[in-house]
Amino acid sequence: MLNSSTMQNQQTYLQRLFSMKDPRTKDWTTLTDARYIAALLLAYLYMAKIWGPRFMKDRKPYELSRLIQVYNVFQVLANVYFCSRIAYIAYAKLGYSPYCQGLNYANDKDSIALLEHLYYYLLVRIVDFADTLFFVLKKKFTHITQLHVIHHTIVVFSGWQFMQFGADGQSVLGVCLNSTIHVIMYSYYFLASLGPQVQKYLSWKKYLTTIQIVQFFIMIGHGLIPAFVDCGYPRILLSLALPQVFLILVLFINFYVKSYVVKSKRMPAHAVGGEGAPPKKVQ
Repeated sequence: MLNSSTMQNQQTYLQRLFSMKDPRTKDWTTLTDARYIAALLLAYLYMAKIWGPRFMKDRKPYELSRLIQVYNVFQVLANVYFCSRIAYIAYAKLGYSPYCQGLNYANDKDSIALLEHLYYYLLVRIVDFADTLFFVLKKKFTHITQLHVIHHTIVVFSGWQFMQFGADGQSVLGVCLNSTIHVIMYSYYFLASLGPQVQKYLSWKKYLTTIQIVQFFIMIGHGLIPAFVDCGYPRILLSLALPQVFLILVLFINFYVKSYVVKSKRMPAHAVGGEGAPPKKVQ
């Protein structure tokens, strides 16, 4: 049972947190009404774990190669666009500090443009759910791992949280880094989908997982800066974001160890390079 002091602390924490909701997005219905994000995430989990296996039980895998190639190209272009635009608006036009950037909830044209681009970037991350749908339709259920599902779910939920409390400020660098990683990943998946004549040159599959792990270390380190440097970024928001990033980091490291470290000890050295995979995407 929680004692009264603990309950009081929790209540104070929640009151303080909700008092910091971004006034600029208070009229964005899909953000302010939690039922939208709850329904979306529940529908995704239902599709991945219940509907998908049932729907495909007596069906043959669908041939989706061309569609997936188009999808991969879309992801590359979308992530290049949002990475460049968000970085340009934040660091070139608004003069953001890449080291430590506070929140001021500004309503000028450029600040609102940045917020809108961050919202559209969240929509692109929702489109990532198609990765799982393609696995379902291709009956690649072994690819729909715990890491795969948790990663997609947390990324969207975390993005929604930031849009609630202030998506700009210190978190912008993490968005730019994340979109860059997606450009690299989806470029790889597109090239891999072109067949054996191209795949033989793609010897860097293992490093897709490595760069994602490095990404999360950078995000955690960069996210901790406002905990020690007063640059106007609310420290309470760190308690929302960092535990989620840390969870994903642990899952990715666990995947890497199982897929490459443990497997390399069980297999001949010449075979390791072609085995395993980064957290599964559609190829």
